[in-house]
Amino acid sequence: MSGEAVNFANSITEVTPEWMLITAAIALLISLVEAWLATLIIYGKIGFLKKIFPATHNLIRSHVDYTIMTALLGFTYFAIIHLGVDMPKSIIVILCIGVLYNPFGFVIKAINPKAGNSDTLSGKVMVCAGFLPATIGFGYSMIAILAALI
Repeated sequence: MSGEAVNFANSITEVTPEWMLITAAIALLISLVEAWLATLIIYGKIGFLKKIFPATHNLIRSHVDYTIMTALLGFTYFAIIHLGVDMPKSIIVILCIGVLYNPFGFVIKAINPKAGNSDTLSGKVMVCAGFLPATIGFGYSMIAILAALI
């Protein structure tokens, strides 16, 4: 792929590894918005934002998580391209969903600090199930990368 231009218009409509770059860009943009929101709440003392996000520390956790997801997804993309790993479309979709969904729980907790605090087994299972897309996507990707290297 060196020196070749990627047709991103096709990458949006057809599931390709470029979905990972698109998702990483979206995740970083979300992270930047969250960083500014937290800054305006903590340093700007913007009251109406504090009312929307009363648990600002969870907004910061989401910001950090989206930033980490951006880096991990970028690494994964470049590693599979470099190694010529053929990723199943379903794994790419699951991975991209997981990258955007996983940190979103912190946004929900920033708005409603009691969200996700379930005492029931089914509630705990539902919260943990939210981690599955990122775990499956990254897990598959890292095993595929290791298999290509060994």
